[in-house]
Amino acid sequence: MNVRTLLQGLRIGFAMACLCAFQGAHAGQALLLPEGTVTLIRGTTVFSVDTPIAVQPGDLLATDAHGGAQIEDGNGTIIALGAGTRIALDAAQHGDSLALLSGWIKIARIHAAPEPLSIDTAVLHAALRDGAVVLHASRDTTSLFIETGGMTLTLPDHADARTPLDGEHYAERQAAKPLDVRPRPAPAFIASMPMPFRDPLSDTAPANAKPGAPSQGRPATYADLADWLTAPLGIRRSFVARFRPLAQGEPFRSQVRQNLRDLPEWRRVLCPPPAMPRRRVAVPVQAQSTEVES
Repeated sequence: MNVRTLLQGLRIGFAMACLCAFQGAHAGQALLLPEGTVTLIRGTTVFSVDTPIAVQPGDLLATDAHGGAQIEDGNGTIIALGAGTRIALDAAQHGDSLALLSGWIKIARIHAAPEPLSIDTAVLHAALRDGAVVLHASRDTTSLFIETGGMTLTLPDHADARTPLDGEHYAERQAAKPLDVRPRPAPAFIASMPMPFRDPLSDTAPANAKPGAPSQGRPATYADLADWLTAPLGIRRSFVARFRPLAQGEPFRSQVRQNLRDLPEWRRVLCPPPAMPRRRVAVPVQAQSTEVES
């Protein structure tokens, strides 16, 4: 093999590797497919979204009272959001975590992934490796039904105690109460569940879908963030650093001050401790006397 042939082979190999990497990255890009209008909070900006967009870690999403949405990552994970649902995508780079503040979601993982998908709610944590599950959450209650596959459940106040469950199991937990596991869903759960959640989830994004970028955003207000700022969720720990710039202006600053009882972590932002006085450097007495003598 001559040098020219070798170089040509290396170029082709490099091009194929780049193509594979591009296709893999595109396949793993999670798309939000709205059914109606979805409110997106990205960074400190609020957008109204009604066309497909690529979602990012840290996004806060809220469907309207008569709409819904679906998130598809191209790797076999689908998350359907019912009407009036609010979720957060974990800010961690691995992207395998979400927080459900309120409402209904259904998750399907067609392929088992190396890491489970973590779902955080106010009173219950769940980890789904593969299968399908329907969840409903409010500030003080979480209920879920595992259709297929398996999950591991933990309680925020008993993180070391894990409860593995397989398909065809229902679990419910109210704040400060034990986990209630049953072989079938509660009648109220079935009656309130969104009708589309009774059917298996499937990809709905066109093969050549080109997600757009959100536009015409506005600065987030305290009303936009109030429920998130006080939520008993792990993602809350990232909010002070993220939304600190909003506290530099009014009326956000005053509204946070009025709610400091529920937002103790913001006290250092509004009332920073006084700066330590600069210590004067003392000159040793011996050194002073030596200078006089000389």
